[in-house]
Formats: sequence, structure tokens, C-alpha cells
Amino acid sequence: MTSVEWPRYLALIVLLLLVALGYWRGRSSPAWSNIPLIALAILSIGPSVCAVILYLAYKFGLVQPGARGYSFGSFVYFLPVDFALLNWAFVPLYVVGRIWQRAGSARLAMWFAVVAMSVPNVVLFGLAPEMISNARDAGQGIGIIEAVLLTSPIQMIWPGIGAIIDDAGFEVSFVLNALTGFLPILGLVAWLLGRLVGGQVGISSLEPKQE
Repeated sequence: MTSVEWPRYLALIVLLLLVALGYWRGRSSPAWSNIPLIALAILSIGPSVCAVILYLAYKFGLVQPGARGYSFGSFVYFLPVDFALLNWAFVPLYVVGRIWQRAGSARLAMWFAVVAMSVPNVVLFGLAPEMISNARDAGQGIGIIEAVLLTSPIQMIWPGIGAIIDDAGFEVSFVLNALTGFLPILGLVAWLLGRLVGGQVGISSLEPKQE
């Protein structure tokens, strides 16, 4: 671990500790409480798996590679860390589902949040060709997509926060931008909406039917 990369790996260690906490505290939890963790694994590792499959398809002549060629580069095994940090909000969602799975409409709220945060991440799977490209500008598209997913409504409202984050350096700012990005906010809004809808459905089911 280099001095430049330590913020990302420290954040990743914190996420792993939270996962361990959720697993330990919710050992008798229902199977649906694992959905956020499964979604996180798919979104983090899935694009690299697609890149590996595409690389093998190029290698064995099943698919014609681009004119600039292809190679098994560092993007394939480094980007899962970035994608996991981008989607860190799946981890507290997992912990909440494991610990408070019987709290009202927890299951419906979990599904709302998982779907809301997963849909924008579909674009990550389209990065597979660029992850193994030999083009000189390979990686620019990846950087643009990450920048979009790191867009923070909080920084738009309070620009001073963005300036402070940017002054922290690239690696630290990546982690801080992920913490304040629109994905966790989108997940929180969807979770609250799911709780609201689930609560309304529950209230309706308890009301006596008129004859």
C-alpha cells in the first residue's frame, strides 16, 4: 500500500469491518437482508469480470478487438476498489437490514434503496472494453463516469465544502466525494420513501373494511 493509496484502502477496511459487524449482529437474520451486500459485490466486481470475459474473447478470436489492441491492465484489478467506495452506502444498508430487519417496512425500504442505487451503476459494465484497451487515452471514459457518479448535491448547495475537499488531495478527495456523492443521498431518499410506502400499506391493511 503506497502513501498515495492509503485513504482508499483505509475506507475499504472500514467497510469490511462494518460488514463483519452486520454479519455478527444479524446471524439469525432472514436471507433478504443479504441483498445489499450481494448488489455491492456485483457492482464492484462485475465490470472487471466482464472485462476478463471480453479479454478472453479477444484472446481466442471470438470477438474482434479494436484497432489499438488490448491488454490485461491495472484497471481490471484496481477499479473494483473504486467501485466499492462509490457504492459504500450499500454497506450501512446491509447493516441496518441485518440488525433491524423486523422494524416496520424494513424489507420494502431495502428494495427501494437497492434498486435506486443500482440503476445508475449499470453504466459501469459498459466500461469493460476501455478497461482492457491499449489506446493512449484509455481511462478517460472511466474517469468521466466516476466523476459523474461522484457528483455531490451537497457541494452544489455549499460550494465551500467542495473547495475544502479538493484541497485535501486527490486520493482523500475521492473518498470524501464518495461519502457526499449523489448515490448515498439517492439511496437514503429511496429508503425513506420505501419506509413511507410500507407504513401507508401497513396502516391501510389494519383499517377495518366497510361492509
